[in-house]
Amino acid sequence: MRRTNNASRDRNGRATFYVLLWKRSGISLPQFDDYWRNVHGPLCARLPGQHQYWQFHVAHNEGGIWPDVKGIDFSSPEEARFDGIAELTFRSEEDRRTWFTASAILMDDEQYQFSKAIGYNTAPGNSRTYVDGIEDGAPNGVVGVQKFHVLVQKAEGVSVEEFRSYLTERFAPQAAESDRVLKLRLHLFEEVDNSRPDAAGVSHREAPAQQYQAAFEIAFSNRLEMAEFFASDAYTRAVSEQAKYVKQLHAFPERTAYTFVYDDRMTLAGQRSSTVAELITSIGAVNQLREEVTALMVNGPAQRNEPKEER
Repeated sequence: MRRTNNASRDRNGRATFYVLLWKRSGISLPQFDDYWRNVHGPLCARLPGQHQYWQFHVAHNEGGIWPDVKGIDFSSPEEARFDGIAELTFRSEEDRRTWFTASAILMDDEQYQFSKAIGYNTAPGNSRTYVDGIEDGAPNGVVGVQKFHVLVQKAEGVSVEEFRSYLTERFAPQAAESDRVLKLRLHLFEEVDNSRPDAAGVSHREAPAQQYQAAFEIAFSNRLEMAEFFASDAYTRAVSEQAKYVKQLHAFPERTAYTFVYDDRMTLAGQRSSTVAELITSIGAVNQLREEVTALMVNGPAQRNEPKEER
């Protein structure tokens, strides 16, 4: 049950880049996880403009999690079952453009872990955390709650404005009323930019019929609280007439979450990799947090000025 609300800690992340990621063939899921969080993550964390950068490692959506609502598809076909989500937030659209300009260096690294990477932008103010009772906003590993990342397609025959109004004026506030909901964060997506060039062997294109128009992150303390929420009046009100606005609702269970940038600064995982951060934390090696150590590990040794030859 939620006792505090930390939603305000996300308010400065005004614009979001939200990327669905498919593991490439030829590597195992553990290899994918390790490379993404220990190699690609710290590289991305060094790019300018970021306010927050999370990696969410997810299990496939196979249905059976959400209660059925007549007229809504809850199970994903095999080709739509991605393995991770990168969420980057920015204080402004200008900061996001700065990051995009610098992000070309990431493209050469994508081929070693991804087969497909579909990025969605949200306009300023269209990523919002309604409630957040999770203590740690910058996790590095298992969060210890039941958390899902739910991708949403709008129904045929309704406009984007009507779809968004349903989510922001009915579904999200009514679901967030329930104390059983530990966290609820909603994203309203712009259309995928299919002009973005593919990387080597990595697709950045998504057909309009397969695109999502929204996503939300929802968490519960445990499965019992989750079941009680689905049986509650708050949930009944939230999904009233949902099929009028929603065609597909695909819930991907979160396996682990990692934070590489938080409040405009690289985290320890961003500086040193997720695994090294976990080791430092578990052993309690406070010396590794000293400013001179951080500067050495992030920036390298100071360059020595060689004496000039006298002529």
